Amino acid sequence: MTFRSEDHLGYWLFYAQRSVAYAFYEALKACCIEHDKPYIITPPQWGVLSLLHEQEGQTLGTLSQQRAIDAPTMTGIVKRLEQNGLVERKHDREDRRLVKVYLTDEGRDIMRFLPDAASEFSKIMAQGLSEGELRDLQTKLQRIIFNVSFVASHTGDRFGLLPPNFPHNEQEYSQECSTDQAAAFGE
Repeated sequence: MTFRSEDHLGYWLFYAQRSVAYAFYEALKACCIEHDKPYIITPPQWGVLSLLHEQEGQTLGTLSQQRAIDAPTMTGIVKRLEQNGLVERKHDREDRRLVKVYLTDEGRDIMRFLPDAASEFSKIMAQGLSEGELRDLQTKLQRIIFNVSFVASHTGDRFGLLPPNFPHNEQEYSQECSTDQAAAFGE
């Protein structure tokens, strides 16, 4: 049998991820331009801003864990946000060793608009799919993430590859899936 890359699941996941990332970048860019902002927000920067919008005063380590991004990359993202005047780092009052990240007034201002742009983008992505199909797709994607997390890490610390609160073993995964399925069927 001849191997064809387009027959490989990874091929389609790669292009889906790339297409989504590029289109989301364009949606965020359009939002920034529409609101006369002198900067463009990237999808990784959006991820950090949205976490801080939900809860300010998070450490770089916490932000890294929540977005499954390594610490040096997160430091770069926060540094660019800081250079654009959207966030600031402050030492914790009780433990000066901790540095926490906060939205600035400008960061809070752009967060008045970005969530709507992200919501609209999600609607565009979901066009033509029913709620059931979306839940099914999410479940299947979670299964793929869970499956590849076992082979993706050479250090043995596969948990850094998983989203926060994601099951860490087959038993947890099975329990969460049956709970989600029961909720989906109103049980």
